[in-house]
Amino acid sequence: MQSLLLMLLFLGTMAAAAYVGMAVRKRLPDDHTADSSRDTVLRSVALVVTLSSIVLGFLVGSAKSYYGSVEDQLTEIAADVAAIDRLLMRYGAEAEPARLLLREAVGSSALAVWSGHKSSPAKAGQGRGFELSEQLYDAIVGLPDGGPRQASLRDQALVQLASMQHAGLKLSRIAQARPQTPMLAVVLSWLVIIFLGFGLVSPKTGTALASLALAAFAAAGGLFLIVELYSPVSGLLQIPPSILEGALPALR
Repeated sequence: MQSLLLMLLFLGTMAAAAYVGMAVRKRLPDDHTADSSRDTVLRSVALVVTLSSIVLGFLVGSAKSYYGSVEDQLTEIAADVAAIDRLLMRYGAEAEPARLLLREAVGSSALAVWSGHKSSPAKAGQGRGFELSEQLYDAIVGLPDGGPRQASLRDQALVQLASMQHAGLKLSRIAQARPQTPMLAVVLSWLVIIFLGFGLVSPKTGTALASLALAAFAAAGGLFLIVELYSPVSGLLQIPPSILEGALPALR
């Protein structure tokens, strides 16, 4: 919702700039609207258009890369969760409490990442995800050593748990990234200059107004994508909680 409001704000700002340009054009002396002046305005706007397109493309690419990094880390965590659960299931009935702790850890993590989401099938525990993963480590270490097979399964589960915790810590670091507000403000100011310049050289006709409106919508859409991709677990394009919860089947 926040990204949609920002998109409307960006769109309104650029539309207002174009309207101001058209309004100012009517009040300018004739020599200011002559072909020579018009060409100068268009060349200046073309320079700003080039700068804006380069930086806007860079920002969209960077935001997409960030979104992909978060998705990859969640996929890696889900794969580790599935592997741990499978190893504990093969261990035997003694590992059932550890499997329950695993579900509580995943449920708590899902609630922390996707706030307001009712976690299922991973039942949320009382502690935080990392605290519960430490309890899970103690539970796995404390499993009885019933022979070489069970010892091997326990050791493999501990290796997968360490991988899951590492991916979780990495994800928590990645999740601190946010779009650079000053850079977005600079790009928006460039877009305002562009539409102000377009307004200065455009007649106030339906075709011109429609063209400027569509161009403003496209530019606002680019800024919307940047904000949206930097909100991978809360925006309209959010990564679904099922990517994590789907790794755990019901206990059997």
